Amino acid sequence: MHLKRLQASKNYHIAKKVYKFTISPNAGAHGKDRCIPIGILLRDMLGFAKTLSEAKTILNKGLMIVDGKTAKDYKTPVGFMDTISFPKIGKNYRIVLKNGKLVPLEIEVKNSSFKLGKIIVKKHVSGGKIQYGLHDGRTFLADAKKADYTVGDTVQISVPEQKVMSHLPLNAGSIVMVTGGKHVGTVGKIKEIEIVKSSDPNMVLIDIEGTILRTLKDYVFVIGKDKPLIKIE
Repeated sequence: MHLKRLQASKNYHIAKKVYKFTISPNAGAHGKDRCIPIGILLRDMLGFAKTLSEAKTILNKGLMIVDGKTAKDYKTPVGFMDTISFPKIGKNYRIVLKNGKLVPLEIEVKNSSFKLGKIIVKKHVSGGKIQYGLHDGRTFLADAKKADYTVGDTVQISVPEQKVMSHLPLNAGSIVMVTGGKHVGTVGKIKEIEIVKSSDPNMVLIDIEGTILRTLKDYVFVIGKDKPLIKIE
């Protein structure tokens, strides 16, 4: 299915009046308004392909790696925190938020072997385990007696092995990136978490170089304890 350019997500860095149609992403862990089809990334954002045909050739030759696995379909969506690698030319990227949009940020090769995942689901399963679901659709199990992760926390995981490397709890002092609302992409330190005893959502106060931003708790993504664990600009 084709997607009209004028209806395309703002994350597609394309000239919307040049051609009538663009690439519609396959269904995936990232919503259609929070992802970039690989074909768009290769052609319109990274400039590694001049045409969609060239983008397909890159994929057919197995030259692109997403989260540690070879990418094959130009409609595959990539989203926030995904890692992109091109081993043959030594280029590596992480998808981050900047000025309200998803962008590929070049990173060192050593940092392409892991990603950050926000815990959005937690449930008990058989065998004394707890299953956690991350923002990118991944899941992992942990011993219910030992696990201290909670919804809203972030875990650093290796890719593609998906082993938990570290735990970044959502609490005062944590470094976070705003992923929703008017301040998408903003980075700061949590000053306070406001727990609201009603049906209203909990809020977070974020210190951004002395300026205090108040936003929904659901809109923050922990990216570090004392400093960002990843490159952000």
